[in-house]
Amino acid sequence: MKKRTKIALGIIAAAVAAAVVLVILFACGVFTPSNGKKYDVSSCTMQEDSPLRGKTIYWLGSSVTLGMESQNQAVADFLQATTGCISVKEAVSGTTLIDEPMRGLFSSGDSYVTRLKESEAFDRTADIDAFICQISTNDAKSANVSKWGSLTADDVTDIGAFDVKTTLGAMEFVVAYVEQTWDCPVFFYSGSYIAEEGVRASKDPSGENYAKLVGYTYDLAEKWNKVEGVEVGIIDLFNDEAFNAVTDEAYEVYMHDPVHPFKAGYKEWWTPYFDAYLSEKIG
Repeated sequence: MKKRTKIALGIIAAAVAAAVVLVILFACGVFTPSNGKKYDVSSCTMQEDSPLRGKTIYWLGSSVTLGMESQNQAVADFLQATTGCISVKEAVSGTTLIDEPMRGLFSSGDSYVTRLKESEAFDRTADIDAFICQISTNDAKSANVSKWGSLTADDVTDIGAFDVKTTLGAMEFVVAYVEQTWDCPVFFYSGSYIAEEGVRASKDPSGENYAKLVGYTYDLAEKWNKVEGVEVGIIDLFNDEAFNAVTDEAYEVYMHDPVHPFKAGYKEWWTPYFDAYLSEKIG
């Protein structure tokens, strides 16, 4: 009897474990058509004469840069597959620009600042053409809004002057570090529009808070573009009305939620925007 009980309990435990795995796989979009083969990086066609061919681009971010809901395929990967650029991606889900280690169930890595300085993915002696940094939605969550800080005065450009324990201080540090290390353009990018209601709505981060953070990024770019030899741009998906004018039906194919795209969203919606922008700026 005891042996039968142990066998039965073992079967139940295995069934529960399998169910949990399936739930996780469904939650990660493994079985959604929007992450299907036709949207995979392997299905991309290489452009014959892209102005980005051979350009080296470094990427820094969190889950959106990683591709958390698209099997780790995101803009960097699709852009490389379609243009022939060289994308080097340093992305960890759940992390912030604010220099605090974010560890837990949904985050397992250090801040943008720490990884910028220490990641082995980046060759600090390389000659690169652009550095792209995600305007993290994690910094726009309600728990972090009070940590945004403020921009320094226009004449403050020394890398040691920025409070990296704040979001805006960390963003200024990114600009100063990239200028000092690689002397190349820095482009901050936002996610697509987050609404207050409907399929595009997010409670945390709210669209209102994220919009404010994107706005502060424009202030940052205005300051740093006054500095000789520094170029800061914004790839602003959030505020581009034409870009966001997709139907709700298309949006649900493209997006797992208002923050994270599926492969379909990266391939068909976001990547062409980056391609056009970067081709004009560094092509």
